[in-house]
Amino acid sequence: MDLIVNDSIRLKPIDRENAALLFPLFKADLKEISQWFPFDEDYKLEYDLAYVDEKVPPFDETFVIYRNGEPCGRVGLYDHDQSKGEIYLYYWVASPFRRKHIALDSVLAVMDYLGSLGLKRVLFDVKKGNEYSIALIRSLPGAVLLSVEAGGLIYACPLRRPGSEKSEPGSTAPIPV
Repeated sequence: MDLIVNDSIRLKPIDRENAALLFPLFKADLKEISQWFPFDEDYKLEYDLAYVDEKVPPFDETFVIYRNGEPCGRVGLYDHDQSKGEIYLYYWVASPFRRKHIALDSVLAVMDYLGSLGLKRVLFDVKKGNEYSIALIRSLPGAVLLSVEAGGLIYACPLRRPGSEKSEPGSTAPIPV
């Protein structure tokens, strides 16, 4: 299922084809990304393809972000805790596409989608010093710092079920396709 975020942004579940299309951008940013996520410099496309073959949606899923039809990043889910109704979310936007609200709009769309699945909150594990991500997370409605851990911060954001509140002006709501 694709999520239409707005006129220029669409999220598509990762598959072998779009993983391969996105990989050169990921590889170009790998040195920077490795500051924040545990990726080795020799990370290979085969690792993403193995994930594609083994993932179990909807709670083990990655969406490739498309802007104007071009892959430019991803939003992923991991560590779903059914008993607590929460899940971790990560995102990455390739460096040529940053500072265009792509990450924020995409994260909000996935959060709305997760709310429609009945989850209660989304968690973010962000490294201290990742000021751009911390600023983005703090801008999310209801974001709170849950804990400070060695080198990292855990933030939580409540999820709304569609129709439970009026959307805020300018908010994005995904449209399943």
